[in-house]
Formats: sequence, C-alpha cells, structure tokens
Amino acid sequence: MHRFNLKQYEKTVKEGYNYYLLPKKVNYQVDKLDFPNSEIDFVKYKEQNTIKVIETGRPKGIIGYAIDLISKTDAEKLLENLKAHPNKEFKISTASKNDFGYDFGKKLIIKFNRTLIWVILKGEKTSVFQNQLLTSFQKSDFSKTVRQPYYQLDLSALLCRFEIKVNDMEILTVNVDGQTSTDIPINAAILGSGLQKIEVKGFPLDGTKIMNTEAYIRYKVMEQEVSTGKFIFVKDFEKYQTPPFKEGMPFIFHTSNFMAEVPYELEGWNNLHNIQDLKSDIKPALTTAYKKIIEKAKEGDFKSLVDAIKTVEIRNAKTMYLDEHDTNDRIKSILDNVADDFKINDLPKELVLTYAANGKLVRFIRPDGKSAFVMENYKTGEELVLDFWFCLPNSSRDFTVF
Repeated sequence: MHRFNLKQYEKTVKEGYNYYLLPKKVNYQVDKLDFPNSEIDFVKYKEQNTIKVIETGRPKGIIGYAIDLISKTDAEKLLENLKAHPNKEFKISTASKNDFGYDFGKKLIIKFNRTLIWVILKGEKTSVFQNQLLTSFQKSDFSKTVRQPYYQLDLSALLCRFEIKVNDMEILTVNVDGQTSTDIPINAAILGSGLQKIEVKGFPLDGTKIMNTEAYIRYKVMEQEVSTGKFIFVKDFEKYQTPPFKEGMPFIFHTSNFMAEVPYELEGWNNLHNIQDLKSDIKPALTTAYKKIIEKAKEGDFKSLVDAIKTVEIRNAKTMYLDEHDTNDRIKSILDNVADDFKINDLPKELVLTYAANGKLVRFIRPDGKSAFVMENYKTGEELVLDFWFCLPNSSRDFTVF
C-alpha cells in the first residue's frame, strides 16, 4: 500500500467524508495491476480515470478508495483482478451510469459509460456509507415523477424597476417604463416541499432617483400540472399588491408565503453552511473557487467550467422537470458560445459580495449588479455572463458551484 501525504492532494468533502484526488502522473498499482490511465479528449477538456482516497472525518482514518473509470474495458480488467485477489478486510462494490461531455472541436454532446468501483473496509458504518454512495451515484438526474407541479408568478407592474425573489433567490429584475404583465416560472428557486417565501420590490426607474407615485406591483402564485406535457391549471393563491407609495419611501415592497408540494428535494441542501453567519472573511476562499475555474480556462482546460455548467443545468432539470435531451440542448447552447471565440475574463478589481437562499449561497457581482463571471468575444464585443452561485458544504472549507 502506498503512503500518501493527503495534505498535498486536492480535497473534496461529501456527506461527512473526505475525498483526496491522487495525482495522475504517478503510476499506481491495485493488487499488482497497473492503474489504467484512459482518457477521452474533448479538445478543450479531458475526462480521465481517477482514483481517490476516502477518509472519515471524525476520527480521521482512511477507509478505502473510490476508483472512477471511463473505460468499460478498464473496469472489467480491474474488477477481474480484484476478484482474483480477494481481501477479507475490504468490500468491493460497483455502479455504472451514462455520463456526457462536450466536444469543443465538433460542437457535440458526447455520451460515455462511467464505472465507479469502491474498495472500502468492511464494517457496519462503512457498509451503510457504501450503500449511500451506490444509491447516490446511480440515481438518475432525469427521473420522471407521477406529479410535476409547476409554479408560476402571475405579475403586473407599473413605472418601476422591479425585483422578484423566491426563498431569497433572485428570479427576475426588469426596468418597466410603462406597464407590463407576465408569468414567471419559479420552480428553480423551490428547493423542496414546504413553506416558500416571495419578496417583490419596486425601485425608481433607471436614470431616476425618486419613485413614481403611481408605481405598483401586483402578483399571485399559480400552480399548474405539467406531467402530461400540457399546462393544466390546478389552483392559484391569494393575490397581493404593494402598498400605496408614500413620499420619501426609497422603494415599494411586499412579502408573502405559500405552500408548495414538489416531488424532489435538492440533494445536500440541508447540509450547507449558513455562509452569512460565518465570522471569518470568506472573500479569499471564494476568490480561490472562482480562480480555479478561470485560470484553468485561460490555460485552455475547460473541464472545471464544463463541470460547473453541468452542475447548474442538472439542478435546473430536477426543478423544471427537464429531460436529458432538453438539458443537453441547454448545456450545448452555452458551450457553443464558449467554443465561438469567447474568452474568459479575470475577476474584476471591484467586487461586491452578495448572498441568497437565506445565507446559504454566495457570489461576487460587479458594481452594475451583474455576475462577476464573464466571458467576452473580443471580435464582436459580446458578453456571456455565467450566473454561478457558490455554496459551502458542512465539514468543508472549499466553496463549490451550487
């Protein structure tokens, strides 16, 4: 068995366990079989076989390995060798699923098979943990449900710049120099069943400093069922309106609550730190999280960027009931732009820290209020703004894309 100085390896934390990604340059052996180094080259990023050491948090101790293989042949060879040299102290479990990547050269979504092999010490606690890993790994991101309740905000506004938040997550901000009526889908901010909070605010129109005395926002929540592929009305909730404007008020606003019943709960949502309550300065750690994506992309390695986009869009698929085809199209649409001469910008010098989801999510924005994560096409002058939020899982010091 190799001796590892785990402090020098890339670490992630999930469900209270530490994962240390071992460097790929080293040639490892697993029961006298060379660890395979297969990769799929997608031009600007690569999918590779990886091996991680798994460590318990408290008390600390290595309990085994997670071996991620993208080649079916590699997986079969390794499993055959492991079974030929059984070890009474360890239990071997496997799971397979389809994954996908984006080929920047061909502008195509490419599917491939992924096999995960766990070699973990036997024991009651590790056995439960191993079963959780298997279930989590094999769980479909696009599973259909019998019910698919779809919530929308039926909204009208007059003479203001209005901002809509659901569960402290911004849904829409629009400047309305006149009157507008619209329906806004809000499932993306509904993270599970239960009480949901809505907040609407109206500010002075862009270019002005004083609220128009006639400004207002009216809204109500509507529930529809979309499991049949059609929008079928179920019910609507109470209608609200911002109170009349009073002289000297900087804005108009209203808050309300409603109960939502959805067939999903975002994994890990209850295991996130309330970042806003942390006493330490989070800016250096958050800056590091941004730079991990930005610096790799500037070097021509887009894997971290692609993984971040996949994380966001797969979460959207759960909340908006999108199938795999729809999700792939959304990801491809973003990455097609990246492939068309868009270059990633450094973090701007002026950054504002902003929170959402009652302090569980955080990001940097520019002084104009837009996300600090920007790509630019220098030939056309176009900007591509990527709206990533970051979270901090419990037992972790590293921010990850939510």
